Amino acid sequence: MASVSAAAKGSPVTYTAMCEREGGWWIITVPDLESGRVTQARTLDDVPATVADLVATMTDIDPALVKVKVEAETGPGLGFGKIALVGVGAVGAAAALAWRLIRAAAGTSVP
Repeated sequence: MASVSAAAKGSPVTYTAMCEREGGWWIITVPDLESGRVTQARTLDDVPATVADLVATMTDIDPALVKVKVEAETGPGLGFGKIALVGVGAVGAAAALAWRLIRAAAGTSVP
């Protein structure tokens, strides 16, 4: 949890921003704040400033002292690993189909 007393002394304080896409917005939960305060932003680039403003409003900390660690959840079916697996699967299926067509054109049996 972020330390408000460190910010009171002028030291930067880091807060975690947990971001999840919902429609055209990123919904941002800041679990380090009491009750895990929620805000929103249009882009991930907007998240640090949005969270700094939220933290400043809730804690009276200078927004310039707020550092933000952004954690973005892309949601089910959208993870980069899953996209890569789908791409590899599609390439593999296309290669198998091409191989069958070549073998069929050559007159060899196709299992």
